[in-house]
Amino acid sequence: MTTINAHKLQRLITQTRPHISPDDTLPALNGIRFECDGVHIHALATDRYTFAVARAKVREETDTWSVTISEQTLGWLAPWLENHEGDTILDLSADTDGLTITDDEGKLTFPAKNHTFPKWQGLFRDALTDAATSGDMVSLDTKMLARWKHAGTHLRTWQTHPEKPLLLVGEDFIGLQMPCRYSGEDRDRLTVLDDWSRTLRKGGKPEPITVPPAPGAVAEKAEELLRQTLRSTAEMFGADYDTEKGRGAFNAWVHSGIYAWSAYRLLEALKKADPDLAEATVRDLNEQLESGEIGEWAWDEAEQAGHNPQKWHDDFEAHKQKLAEKQAAEATTA
Repeated sequence: MTTINAHKLQRLITQTRPHISPDDTLPALNGIRFECDGVHIHALATDRYTFAVARAKVREETDTWSVTISEQTLGWLAPWLENHEGDTILDLSADTDGLTITDDEGKLTFPAKNHTFPKWQGLFRDALTDAATSGDMVSLDTKMLARWKHAGTHLRTWQTHPEKPLLLVGEDFIGLQMPCRYSGEDRDRLTVLDDWSRTLRKGGKPEPITVPPAPGAVAEKAEELLRQTLRSTAEMFGADYDTEKGRGAFNAWVHSGIYAWSAYRLLEALKKADPDLAEATVRDLNEQLESGEIGEWAWDEAEQAGHNPQKWHDDFEAHKQKLAEKQAAEATTA
């Protein structure tokens, strides 16, 4: 039995489905190939012109298996999965009957075959080890890539540096696309190769599974945010509106309630979409809050996002100075 949450399985299908071969006379390519190596489930799809590989870690180490789900079957598997919230736990098992998926309501068996599939590990290993592709990798926005689909049937590309624009050349056509900022750790080709090496090594053993932390941080944070929302919305009505200090307190409680409620709603959405990411994010956030250095991190994040935190600071100081001068003038006239 292989256990994975619904979000991860949905993501595997979404990432690879556009690359399925439309030729139903080639059943091995007219669908998504799922391969489980005991640690990851890999989803594979190719039409021999593009080749997509996506993977997701299972929740606990499992047996190895492989099946191919046809495009026709995906037509009703995908909508069925979309009716599940992202944190729904699914148990997968593959046998001669197909792929059986079990959830809290029961189980369904989807027709599947174990067709012979192209050897793919060596293909991607060779691409990653090609010396001509050494150096930092380029990060591109896929939404922007989709803009080029009407530029021509074929486009030639060139890029001289990870931070330089991608040049696209077609028949009587030329264009540029700027790369996007990437803040992850796997910036260079060798880091990516190391991360995928056990998967792509022929006959190699998969890396040992890392058991995800026991859930709890998200639930605790959600309760904390709800308590803060209720406290803030209650306290704001007790403020003294007849004084400057009281009005300031009222505004502070209002903002506290707004941001606590906003954070709660966003956390709940993230939990439903990707519960593992939600748990890891909250745990990382708790460590940052305990360190007392969030001001420095916020400053750096603002700069990396292209903002000007120094101007924000100067504008706020000017606002405080203007407010102080106004209060002093009012005190003098009184």
